[in-house]
Amino acid sequence: MAFDINKIPTDLIHSFKNNKGGIFVGAGISQAAGLPNWSGLLRELIDLAENVSYKPNREFLDNCNSLLADPSKFLILAQELKDFLGDSFRKYVIKRFADECPPPIAIHSELIKYPYQFIITTNYDTLLENAYVKEFGKQAKVHSFKDSPDIAYDLWNNRPFILKAHGDANKSQQGIILTETDYRQILFQERGYQSILQSLFTTKTVLFLGSSLSDPELKLLLSFIHSSFHGGGPSHYALIAEDQINSVEAESWRKNFNIQIIPYSPNNSHEEVGEFISLFRTLIV
Repeated sequence: MAFDINKIPTDLIHSFKNNKGGIFVGAGISQAAGLPNWSGLLRELIDLAENVSYKPNREFLDNCNSLLADPSKFLILAQELKDFLGDSFRKYVIKRFADECPPPIAIHSELIKYPYQFIITTNYDTLLENAYVKEFGKQAKVHSFKDSPDIAYDLWNNRPFILKAHGDANKSQQGIILTETDYRQILFQERGYQSILQSLFTTKTVLFLGSSLSDPELKLLLSFIHSSFHGGGPSHYALIAEDQINSVEAESWRKNFNIQIIPYSPNNSHEEVGEFISLFRTLIV
């Protein structure tokens, strides 16, 4: 099986060739390396809650397991677990996504060799920056939502960077975004970061990879910058499994967020994702 090159929009290719492209990396890319997706992350947090010294009552755990069965309740569950775990949540993020982060795989090496202006990721892990070191022998420029002056400088001077939009496992003291409340609390204090996000999505074409349109972290990000998508800004593109979206949903995403869907077959453990990433690189470098 090989991804059909004719599915790749010409405008997307031209954007990256002209240094006007950015990449959004979702949980699916990290999952391919062995890290959990959203449901897996919440399952691990429930397991952690069962084993902390200040054990919760059985009713709390039963309710958490019930919420885990319904993806529409993931943000509610995340809020309750983070509130309950307190500092144990931060320690979990450091251990799971930094200290015990698996090595990057071929997909990460391909991505960091793209001619990108920026890579935005909602993942906490260090896979992309580790791949960068492996490929180029030096540290990548990595920013979080606390670094708006540095992000603005890099944008103005066309310096490629990685933006950890929901926090960095290596900088967890700065804050980790997991819930809608986190967005309100952290981003309300970071007015410059709000402007940065809006600027990224209104001046560059963004390619979304490793995301489902139902992913909570993607919904949080897009809902926060929803107003930025109206008007004559650039088109964005999302590689989405064809069994996850229909034509009505695709049209809704185009109208609401300027995101056009590039469908792929989810067969054989989503191997077409890796094929697309490799093929697209040959077209833009």
